[in-house]
Amino acid sequence: MVGLEDPLQLTTPETRDYDTVFPGENWFFFWRTSPSLWESKLAEYTGPAPIFVPIFWGLHSENPDQWDFGTYRPETDLKKLYETARALGKEIALLLPLSPAPFLPNGGLPSYLARTLVIDEDDLAVAAIDNDGRLNKLFSFFDPRVFQGFRTFTAGLGRFLSENAIGCEIYGVDSSFVDGNSSKSFFDDKSVAFERGFSRYLVQLKEEGSLASNIQENSSAMAELKHNYSEQIKSLYEQAAAETLAPNWSGALKFGFIGGAPQDIFGRSSDLWEHAGGFFTPLFKMLTMELIPSSVLLSPDIKKEPLLKALKDVVTDAFIRSHLESGLYEDDHLSSFNPVVYFELVSSAQGVAHFERTGLLNYLGRQYPWAYRSVREAKLEQDEEYGARTCFYLGSELDPTSFNQMLKLLMNGSRVFLDVAGMPNELEKKLSMFTVENNLKVETINYISPIEKIQLGEGAIITYHSDKLADVSVIKKLNFWETMTAYLKIKHLSVQADDDVFFFWTSRASNAYELDYEEIRRVSLYNTTSYKKKAHIVSAKNFAFLKTIDQRNVEVKSTPIGIDVQMLPGGSVSLDFGFYE
Repeated sequence: MVGLEDPLQLTTPETRDYDTVFPGENWFFFWRTSPSLWESKLAEYTGPAPIFVPIFWGLHSENPDQWDFGTYRPETDLKKLYETARALGKEIALLLPLSPAPFLPNGGLPSYLARTLVIDEDDLAVAAIDNDGRLNKLFSFFDPRVFQGFRTFTAGLGRFLSENAIGCEIYGVDSSFVDGNSSKSFFDDKSVAFERGFSRYLVQLKEEGSLASNIQENSSAMAELKHNYSEQIKSLYEQAAAETLAPNWSGALKFGFIGGAPQDIFGRSSDLWEHAGGFFTPLFKMLTMELIPSSVLLSPDIKKEPLLKALKDVVTDAFIRSHLESGLYEDDHLSSFNPVVYFELVSSAQGVAHFERTGLLNYLGRQYPWAYRSVREAKLEQDEEYGARTCFYLGSELDPTSFNQMLKLLMNGSRVFLDVAGMPNELEKKLSMFTVENNLKVETINYISPIEKIQLGEGAIITYHSDKLADVSVIKKLNFWETMTAYLKIKHLSVQADDDVFFFWTSRASNAYELDYEEIRRVSLYNTTSYKKKAHIVSAKNFAFLKTIDQRNVEVKSTPIGIDVQMLPGGSVSLDFGFYE
């Protein structure tokens, strides 16, 4: 029996080794293979650029008084890695964890600093299963000794990079996972280390006179204080990295790790329970949260079609470049397919829950799946055309800065939906004055909530009261948002699909050979089940079906009323449509 199986097993180590060093997308875990193989592994790589190379603090620091970047062990030699990549014409970017990293043992910390486990809101220790099936326990970054060691380590890394003329970019990594309709950072913690630090923070606020004596009786105020404290400590890590790595530092990136949520541990603990279909929703939700999805925690056995195609469709070179926020890549970004975004929900993490309660997220999920973004602020870029933007603001979260930002969007042709419930009185008066001083047209109706539409050229502010939606039925909430958004006249193709068929839209500008169209829109569909499924794309004005892409176990048929898609188990396909006015 052993002799018969040997030929098959000879091919296994090479495949597993490649999956280990390139566990997902454009990530390279260089320490998992011999330095003598770095050149061959990098030469084989054909995925998106740049290649992300995580910095494993625990690898380079076995004791607190010594850093090893190749002096003692060849597998720590960052200089050789950098020079090898350059010789092959490969671009690498170093990733420095600014929070516990679920893909590294101890969350990335050296063993001598791994003392206090991260504790979640349910008083459970936080851990994650990596792509080799190992359980990585995560340790708190709120321990002062961790921060001191981090700053010392990054200073040593900065000197090494400078002395060896290593010019690659370094990005900080804030590691997160999807929790319902919001994301949570692995940095968030309720451990003893956090509570001790938070107590010192409260004492400091009391000494400054900026804390009410009965604050501990107000649970919501205490929750906000804890959030503010956590964000302050997180910013200290980023500031330390920016200062000590200044010549190479390019800012922080937010990554979402598929399969990294605490609730995933049970399902991923056995091959009998883990199913690729369970990872599609987190993948697409990460797009709505401005996270860069990463599948480095998933085993190669689970990353098969159609999940593998979905990952390749989403995490493209253009998608990654767009998150790096470099003007050098702007043309590439516009000429490549990128996720369609019709709506921007401008709010804090707590605000996302507010949009969920009012039924907005439910409506968008039904009518425009994954075609919206939850953002902290609507960025205003020079020379940007705002006409197609639609933003949702919460009046309760507005301050003078974000209020002025909202008015700028209006004046540049954007459509703004403003929930005036809880809006500060001075800002309500300011909006009224702006309306009167500019002699703007105002229309008023009453549909579940009082609604006002303030028109300025192509732009408009539409106000409503979310408290009026609190006690109405789900159907009425959906009808409310359908009525509110009907004014926008969004040109969009509706997809009617069976359960467990996932799809999402991307678009790009038309090229010189497509002058009949303003843009090209692509819908990608995936059957995540072991059953036959079907989908239908409804025909609409201003759209012309062009072609199918990457058709796998799928039959596509064009009819007078739309496109019928018959999907075998695991089938997937992309369809291109030309859009014209």
